[in-house]
Amino acid sequence: MRLLNYIILITVSILLQVSAWSQSIVNTKHNLSITGPGAIKASGETQVCVFCHTPHSKQATVQLWNHQPTAANYSLYSSDYLTSKSYPSGSQPNEKSKLCLACHDGTIAIGAVYNTTASGSIGTIALSGGVTTIPAGSASNLGTAFMNDHPVGFGYDPTKDAELVSRSWPWTSAVKLSPNTAEGKVECPTCHEPHNNTNGKFLQISNINAALCAFCHNKTNWAGSIHKTSTQSYTPTGSATTTIGEWSCRNCHQSHNGQGVPYLLKLPEENTCYQTGCHGTTSTGVNTKNIQTQANKTYKHPVNTISGLHKNPDNSTSLNVPNRHAECYDCHNPHQAKDGLHTLKSNAVSNVLTGAWGVTPGSATIWTQPTSFTVTNPVVQENQICFKCHSYYGLGVAVTGVTTILGPSGINLTDQAMEYNIANKSVHPVSVSLNNQTGATTPRPLAAAQMSAAWNGVGTQTMYCSDCHGNDQPTSTTVPQGPHGSAYKFMLTGNAKYWPLNAAGSLWTLDDIRNNRNNWSTNLFCVNCHPIYSGGTWRNNVHSRSNHQGAGIKCVACHVTVPHGSKRSRLIGYRTDISPYNYNGTGQYEKLVISGFRKASGPNSYSTSNCTFTSGCHGTESGTFEP
Repeated sequence: MRLLNYIILITVSILLQVSAWSQSIVNTKHNLSITGPGAIKASGETQVCVFCHTPHSKQATVQLWNHQPTAANYSLYSSDYLTSKSYPSGSQPNEKSKLCLACHDGTIAIGAVYNTTASGSIGTIALSGGVTTIPAGSASNLGTAFMNDHPVGFGYDPTKDAELVSRSWPWTSAVKLSPNTAEGKVECPTCHEPHNNTNGKFLQISNINAALCAFCHNKTNWAGSIHKTSTQSYTPTGSATTTIGEWSCRNCHQSHNGQGVPYLLKLPEENTCYQTGCHGTTSTGVNTKNIQTQANKTYKHPVNTISGLHKNPDNSTSLNVPNRHAECYDCHNPHQAKDGLHTLKSNAVSNVLTGAWGVTPGSATIWTQPTSFTVTNPVVQENQICFKCHSYYGLGVAVTGVTTILGPSGINLTDQAMEYNIANKSVHPVSVSLNNQTGATTPRPLAAAQMSAAWNGVGTQTMYCSDCHGNDQPTSTTVPQGPHGSAYKFMLTGNAKYWPLNAAGSLWTLDDIRNNRNNWSTNLFCVNCHPIYSGGTWRNNVHSRSNHQGAGIKCVACHVTVPHGSKRSRLIGYRTDISPYNYNGTGQYEKLVISGFRKASGPNSYSTSNCTFTSGCHGTESGTFEP
């Protein structure tokens, strides 16, 4: 009698659960009977559960499975990121996943069941409209290529990836591995409950604020990032208006059929940033920046023109020739980036660059390529991002500092880590302050009078690469800053943007300044920071010499054309220097002419003995000059 009661109790429990499932599924797309609310449904079958279940199953499954199984072999998800974490390759989806895929891989007819009471051929349920399989192109047809779908058949291992949430076993939640053990794998039922669509998309739990994503993924510094905290209004395709912060992960990623392979991106590479409603031309919001327009300008990083070369993580091989590229992620970490630019007189990484990785060059002797690098992740200085591509790390061997790679401005790219080497005689203070420029002779910085008020921290200040290279507009609340693209050569930024040529295409001269020609005060790039001439006073007695102010004597006769750094003090170049450091024009003073130079004790202490060249007014001078 007790056994009979036990059997009755178990039967009632099963019937109650089946009843609950059937009630929850009736108003969902998984009700494929003639009463179903979806576009895909039977033409005559009235039973709801028969598409999946039968009391007498021919398959050895605990689900009393009725649908004919799939025999498909699936191409699995893979990524350089998983490889970098030493993840083993995934396995084919397990039995529970294949129950779902019997319909959702598109290889088996939806009505292909073993037992049916509907009229027509035994074993086949006819669907309305002549539908057989889930139509190709439908979001619910996953196909057999899973490279663009969330991984299934993969183990969950927080010891390999610290950005996975570590949980004790068993997981006491609707989201579970299959089986629910420490060795379990992510399968379809991990995220989906096929009998209940309360949370939409048959999700096990609500994905408001991307809670389902965050159940497993805990990206470093994500909680404080702008993409999580933004209150910018956003209307996703097919969904109600929300905010960027609430939609969070889903702004850029989609679990199934993402076009950006791998990483489940909605669209390939930069198009995910552009066309999801934030940084492109299609739907620019009040508080978002249109990067796409900047990256389409004449002089730019090749974000929009080179595709398919980016890897995560990148390295010296994937950044080097012939794999050179620049994607948004090469400079920005979208999971950590915050709102806010850097302040002047610092090279410390700004909020928008938070979490990006870069490299720090090792030591090298004066004017030689650093060939050793330390990967710095995350970066602490902006230049560490730039050095990934603009150094031996990304350029390869260039003994003279000059590569064979032609830049967008028509000039061969140079090794900037070599140019900013702290062993050099002179540099702009990108890596270290001038007081810490070990190769420089005293006085290392310029005098305060040679700097504008904004740059008066002589000797102690540092700077960004993007203080000189960036958008056409040096400051703006609506136009994005930084070196995305520009209408000016070398992506020069600031109020004045012309070097070494003026707007008319001629080389700059001191004559332009003395006689107020060619709009030098608003066009000559150097005056963004250096008040060369003001109130009738020259800030350097070399510039004040009338014989240096002839219309035919160009600035590039004394100074290197690439003003990042020089083997000699004060960015002086020698006639033996090569292009592009030497402008090498056709005129006598359209090229470097100096053969010897030594720094004076101050900007007004220069005499003819500080400089020499072999065929000119200083040709008879002698002494010890810089190499």
